[in-house]
Amino acid sequence: MKKIPTEKEWFGYQNDIDARYAHKIFYGKSNEEMQSALRDNVLERVDEIRFMPIGAFQYYIFGLRDYVIRQNFGYYDASDSASCFLGLILEKLQKSPEYILPVIPELMADIEFVVSNQDIYEADEEIYGDFKNLYQQIVMLVNRNSYQ
Repeated sequence: MKKIPTEKEWFGYQNDIDARYAHKIFYGKSNEEMQSALRDNVLERVDEIRFMPIGAFQYYIFGLRDYVIRQNFGYYDASDSASCFLGLILEKLQKSPEYILPVIPELMADIEFVVSNQDIYEADEEIYGDFKNLYQQIVMLVNRNSYQ
């Protein structure tokens, strides 16, 4: 989805307190407009993306991807940004694969970039674990869900 999500893609947000807050922060904004909000507090913004309805999620996951790939981070945010991006993808594959599977082909090259460049993101393995392990789990779940 390349268009900013409308009320149709946000359908059902009113039924969940976290989705309502995500709607308040993100609704009507482009991924480009959300870059500064990600830079201000990536942990909070990722949490809001996590609770979005499927249509909005499938748009804003690309804004998060852009933020991580561009590496225009706030102070000390490189490691958290990369880790949250990979973690959110893994979480959706585990709990709500219908959210991520339709868009995962467009994300895989960027996932591979982040995984292959853990050092660029200053994500210490002792704190964040080995991104290659996350990648293996992501690939396993993509393959498993693709054949169901």
